[in-house]
Amino acid sequence: MLFSAIAYLLPFTRYPYRGETVPCNLCGSTGTELICGYDRRFKRLRTVACTGCGLMRTDPMPTPAEVAGYYRNVYRWDYQFVTGTPSRRHLSRSRKEAALRLDELAPALRPGSRILDFGCGAGVFLGIASREGFPVRGIEPGNDYAAYARKTFGVDVIGDLWENIELPASSFDVITTVEVLEHLREPVAALGWLASLLADDGVIYVTVPDISPTDREAFRLFHFAHLHHFTPETLLRAGAVCGLEPDPRFTPRKTAITFRKTRTKADPAGFQKSDGVGLRARYPNQSVARYLLSGAWLFGRFRQLRKTLRDTFSRN
Repeated sequence: MLFSAIAYLLPFTRYPYRGETVPCNLCGSTGTELICGYDRRFKRLRTVACTGCGLMRTDPMPTPAEVAGYYRNVYRWDYQFVTGTPSRRHLSRSRKEAALRLDELAPALRPGSRILDFGCGAGVFLGIASREGFPVRGIEPGNDYAAYARKTFGVDVIGDLWENIELPASSFDVITTVEVLEHLREPVAALGWLASLLADDGVIYVTVPDISPTDREAFRLFHFAHLHHFTPETLLRAGAVCGLEPDPRFTPRKTAITFRKTRTKADPAGFQKSDGVGLRARYPNQSVARYLLSGAWLFGRFRQLRKTLRDTFSRN
């Protein structure tokens, strides 16, 4: 494990995987445009945009076996610097986010509303919702975190990959998936599966990182654990092909959207309008060397350390 972790951390080298060429998970196009050749660890990682719909992905895409091996052996340490049970920092942040999420979903919640949290992690949101009297269920493929959720909060958590799970259609009134879809090889297929589990008058609360262009260096937006990258436009399109639309009771916040079911699904072919062509020009800051020489990364590391200490020792 130590050797694997070092291989994922060593800068200016490729990640230890071979991968494979795949079409766009949203529109099926095979055309791509390179967006960036590095990630925020200063490691060599190709991120491309679909020249049809603009959805971004890692290229080559890790194979299912490579993804499974990464999440089984490296992910928690590599991405969150923890092993085994969740850290105090993680739990502190999760409690704050979970309380806000439940409050935000209040317009869709009724007594007895059935809640599914897809990618529930340590189960903090499920624990809070359960205490409020809602029947809850979680899906978490990480065995350690799934076990922690069951033991700590007494909630039902399925510890498996979504592709292996069978659940009755229309069996949940509220589904949440927070910062999960970007980690998946087939996020649009996963969202479609969740839509099939949703009651006709239910809602799906989705959040993913917003990868829209900013004044930050482009490579700072990317990481090996994130296999796909969404903008508000591509997230809305993903919802549309799954038969989902924004619920008017909720105000979308960029890539945090509460969806409801529609009667029809959008045709993915209709999105192939060359929206990804020329996207690289909107992400101009590509030089890792210039960023390192500027010293700007030191301020970023200091802010991250301060945030880590605050979250770790917070009493909330």
